[in-house]
Amino acid sequence: MKLTPVGKLFIVLVALGVIGFVVYKRFGDDIRTWSGASAGGKTGGTAGGGDVTRDDFSNIHSGITDAPKTGEVAVKSSAAVGTQGLSRTLKVGINTWAGHAPGIVANMGMKPGNPNSIYKKKYGMDVEFVLLEDPSAKLAAFIKGDIDIMWDTVDSYAREASELAEKGLKARSIIQEDWSRGGDGVVSLKTIKSVEDLKGKKIATTKFTPSHWLLLFLLSQSGLSPQDKAEIEKNLVYTAEAPMAAAMFKAGKVDAAVTWEPDLSGAVAARENEAHILVSTTAATNVIADTLVARQQLLDEAPKAAQDFVAGWFDAISAMKEDPQGTNAIVAEALKLSPDDVSGMLSGLKLTAFADNAQFYGLSGQKSHFDSLFNGAFVIWRKKGVVTKVVDAPDWRDDRFVAALAPLYKSQKVEESFAFKDKPKLNDRAIVNKSLSIHFTTASDEIMPGSFFTLDSLGETMLAFGNTYLQVEGNTDSRGSAAANKTLSQRRAEAVTAYLQKNFNVDAKRFVAVGKGSANPVAPNETEDGRALNRRTDIKVVLNAE
Repeated sequence: MKLTPVGKLFIVLVALGVIGFVVYKRFGDDIRTWSGASAGGKTGGTAGGGDVTRDDFSNIHSGITDAPKTGEVAVKSSAAVGTQGLSRTLKVGINTWAGHAPGIVANMGMKPGNPNSIYKKKYGMDVEFVLLEDPSAKLAAFIKGDIDIMWDTVDSYAREASELAEKGLKARSIIQEDWSRGGDGVVSLKTIKSVEDLKGKKIATTKFTPSHWLLLFLLSQSGLSPQDKAEIEKNLVYTAEAPMAAAMFKAGKVDAAVTWEPDLSGAVAARENEAHILVSTTAATNVIADTLVARQQLLDEAPKAAQDFVAGWFDAISAMKEDPQGTNAIVAEALKLSPDDVSGMLSGLKLTAFADNAQFYGLSGQKSHFDSLFNGAFVIWRKKGVVTKVVDAPDWRDDRFVAALAPLYKSQKVEESFAFKDKPKLNDRAIVNKSLSIHFTTASDEIMPGSFFTLDSLGETMLAFGNTYLQVEGNTDSRGSAAANKTLSQRRAEAVTAYLQKNFNVDAKRFVAVGKGSANPVAPNETEDGRALNRRTDIKVVLNAE
């Protein structure tokens, strides 16, 4: 049979289509990385370096609302978990961090088989905790199969998941351990009073760690110009480990350092009256979360072991509340710390019980904190050129083991220890200062639609900085009477706070609205350009407590 020209063309097109499909499936990620295009809707971004911007962090709290103030977190449905257990000891890699305390308490120490442990007595399982301080050694042990579960922060996990994917391996986050609530932060000279004051200063941190992540986040939220932020990043002093960053500050070699406890407090003490904690996760409450990640092989072959591990963890959180002194002693002996050290470390974090985990994984129908943090971190690390293989959060978590426990915790609520009582004074230290253009209809406090995106970014800031006040200061140009301008600017500041309260479920006590009228110009009022600059809203993020 002789083919017609049309038939030949059809065969060629089909062949090209098949070849194209094969190339796309095999090399699609590499092609997208090479081209600098988004490599997958939610987790796209530019590849291979570049300055991090506010927009790069937009994923981490976009669509998230504050914790419910009344009522429990209602899980829409529980999940089915298999019945296959583990015939050997479950091995869990941890580091010297009090966030692992519930597991140690449930196990009555590091070693397996204690007949009085929750894991052995209640669930009939043997668990061994292995100290792996170095993140690289931890990941290597996880890849090799020497441990079944590893410690991580969600921001670091996004980077490590990409590395696992490169090797064709799968893993899943199965429980949130804690929120960092003071355990991570920036120590600086007291002359540095805000994030904006870091401009031109020498800052030490450890590359691609939670410390680095926290610093990039703080810079993204600040009022610094893109050029200033790029200059700060360019001049960062990188150390091999977080304690070394603190040591550089102690020695007076840098003006600030980003590190974690106990080195954070130690660095302040070493410089006596010269130093303070500039900002920490005491203020930035929802930026760094610790999680435990299980090998997919474990979840496939012994899902009941994972289920019992999570259940015992939550049991231990209750036990710690009932006997803090006794359980702190167990953790102290296991980690070779003093009970006071353990107590101090626990004060810098929030152990996350069932209700917090349900919210974290979005089990009540709301957006998942895990997904937002993971995908947001992937964008940042990809822009920095340290990840290539595309990973998406839902593929790297397994919330069945938390969801299956919902019937046991029907009345549990998300609780926070911080409260908002006295409003800050106008001269209280602001950790972030920036000016925004929020547009209103003429002579009115009605917000124009074009400003909603800006306001939404403020709402996301409030959720990230959960233990702070937002001071909103309205300003006008000099046209009109001083009294009328002051009244108008006050109404506009209140309109901003009302929008954020309504759309982000943020406590009204966390806002301070101030109308400054025309009394605080930043440019001459004689020109239209100057007047436009003076019609602004100043935003200050103020600490709830020093």
